[in-house]
Amino acid sequence: MNLTIKQLKVFVAVYDARSFTVAAASLNMTQSAISKVCRELEDRVDCQLFDRSSRTLVPLEGAHALYRSALDILASVKVAERSLDSLKSMEHGQLNVTASTLIMYGLVTPTVRDFHNAHPGIRVELFELPTADGIEHILSGAVDLGLVSLGEPHPKIDHQVVYESRMWVACAATHPLAACASVPLPKLLDYRHIGLRKVYGFGRGVEKVFQDLGQTPEAVNIDCGTLLSGLALARDGLGIVIIPGYIVGLAHSLGLAALPVQSEAIVHRLSLAYRSSAWLSPAALDFIEILKRVGQPG
Repeated sequence: MNLTIKQLKVFVAVYDARSFTVAAASLNMTQSAISKVCRELEDRVDCQLFDRSSRTLVPLEGAHALYRSALDILASVKVAERSLDSLKSMEHGQLNVTASTLIMYGLVTPTVRDFHNAHPGIRVELFELPTADGIEHILSGAVDLGLVSLGEPHPKIDHQVVYESRMWVACAATHPLAACASVPLPKLLDYRHIGLRKVYGFGRGVEKVFQDLGQTPEAVNIDCGTLLSGLALARDGLGIVIIPGYIVGLAHSLGLAALPVQSEAIVHRLSLAYRSSAWLSPAALDFIEILKRVGQPG
C-alpha cells in the first residue's frame, strides 16, 4: 500500500478539522494541495474516506479505521524524530517528560537539573499532568517518558518501577509530633487526619496500611484532591497528613515538620513509562539513570 508520512499527517489534520480549509491552515499548505493528497491517499487505500457532499466533510467507515492506525504511526514518528536528534553526540535534541505536579516538583525537576548540567544542549520540555492525561501524552507521542503511578499494566506501554515510598507524616510545627524523630504507625491513631481521596494510588495505599492494622484513624471530615492542599491544611493546624517521601522537602519549605512513620509498608510506587514500540534515545536512557539516582526511596 506504501502510505507516506505526509499523507497520514494530512489525513489526520483533515479528519480532526472536518475541513480542507482548516487543515490546510494548520499545516501551512494550500487547500488544493490538501485535497490532492487526500485523493492520492484514497487511491492508495482503494477506499473513499470522506463524504464531500455537504459543507462539512464527513469521515466514512474506512476513515475511522485508518485514523486509529495513523495516530499510532505518527506517534512513533514523533518519538523517533526526537530520539534521532540526540543520537550522535547528545549536543542537540529534545526530550519531553510528563508527571503530575508534585512528582514533577519532588523527583523530576532535580533530575532535570542534573541532566541539564550534563547535556545543556538538549532541550527538555516538561508536561505537568495527572497520570491519565500523562498516559495519553505518552501514547500520542507527545512525550518520550512519563513518571506515573500505574494501577495496572497498559498493553501499549512499557514501564519499570523507579521509586518506592514508605509513609511520612507532616504536621504543623506546633503539633505534639513535631518534636519526634519518627513515629510508630499505631501512634498515628491518636491524632486526627486530613485525608486524600481514594481515587489516587497514594490514598489507596495509605488506606490499605490502616486496614492491615485493623483500625481507621479519626478524620477531620476533610478529604483533599491534592497533597498540596493537605499540606496547607496541616500547616494551619487542622490535623496531620500522610505524605510520600518525595514531598518531604516541600513540607519543610512550607514550615511543617515531616517525620518518617515506623512501618515497612510501601504505600506508593512510581513507574518510568514509555511507548512499547518506541526506541529510547541516548538522552532518554541517560535521563532514566539520573532519575534512578535522584529517586532514592523515602
